[in-house]
Amino acid sequence: MRGYRKQEPMLRPSSFLAAFGIRSGTQVVSDLRFVLGRMGNGFQVGLSSVDFIRPDLSFPAYAGMVPADGIAPVYHLFDRVGGGKGFRQRVTRKWCRDFRGGRLTYDEHDGIDFVCPVGTRLAAAAPGRVVMIRDRWLRGGLTLAVDHGGGLLTQYTHCWKPLVSVGQAVRRGDPVALSGVAGIDMTLFFPWVPPHVHFMVWVNGRPQDPYLAEGEGERPGLWLHGNDPRPAGSDPDEKIPAASAVNEKAVDEIVAACRDDRIRRELAAAAGRYAVQAAVLEDALHHDDWAWPEGYRHRTVRPPVKASGLKLTLPLPADGYRGAIFADPRPGGVGA
Repeated sequence: MRGYRKQEPMLRPSSFLAAFGIRSGTQVVSDLRFVLGRMGNGFQVGLSSVDFIRPDLSFPAYAGMVPADGIAPVYHLFDRVGGGKGFRQRVTRKWCRDFRGGRLTYDEHDGIDFVCPVGTRLAAAAPGRVVMIRDRWLRGGLTLAVDHGGGLLTQYTHCWKPLVSVGQAVRRGDPVALSGVAGIDMTLFFPWVPPHVHFMVWVNGRPQDPYLAEGEGERPGLWLHGNDPRPAGSDPDEKIPAASAVNEKAVDEIVAACRDDRIRRELAAAAGRYAVQAAVLEDALHHDDWAWPEGYRHRTVRPPVKASGLKLTLPLPADGYRGAIFADPRPGGVGA
């Protein structure tokens, strides 16, 4: 049985609904209508989804408790079978495998889920510049992205509120957002799914696993400390890298082809800021591909350049965490 302690200091949302990213009744009705229209096509559950029930992780985290040893539980890993290749917002375990060959993941899961209480100050995993803040309840709620140069971006999803603005430079370990439980999936499965940050790594427009499987060689977007992610240390001399290159012609073409009014407005609001539009497009082409004609999902907005050699640190604060552990459920039961 792991020991826990109260996280201090911790901020709480002034509204219970704010943590779930629920802004208005109109928003919820509109989004639920969309979900019901796609049930069976995009939003899928099954008997294997019972493994999502983790009271051993969710109850302490919702109570504002963190592991006494500072080792954050990893609720889900990147799916090495379908992760980054498609996205249908399914929560099934039919084909998935994590980098170890295990099943601490689910079909098409495209990031790493670090369990943390609501109000945790999420940390930049490397120096860079904020290029995206999206708020889409249907797809993880408030989501923020940081560009680390050379086509390397990191993304932080299920947030309660941002602590930075688009265009702002951040150093490794700087707080970028307060964690929450935003999004339809977190709302529907409360309180059995633990609050967590869904942390994504993007390399040249494609989601990637920051862990290395046995026998794999080095590549961009990996953890600084191998397969043992640790929080950022103090390095005041680490420079803010130049922004990633963008194919402006490709951005203009893909923006013009968007068929969804909300996404079009989002892209129009970033007109003239190609780094921002590129980040939104990469996220939307992967998660909202239905908003474009067939064949646009795998389009790229990055010219072929050498990817960034920056490596990543734990997206959790150093004053509360020192590492991460795989929270595999016990065989034959739910959780621990």
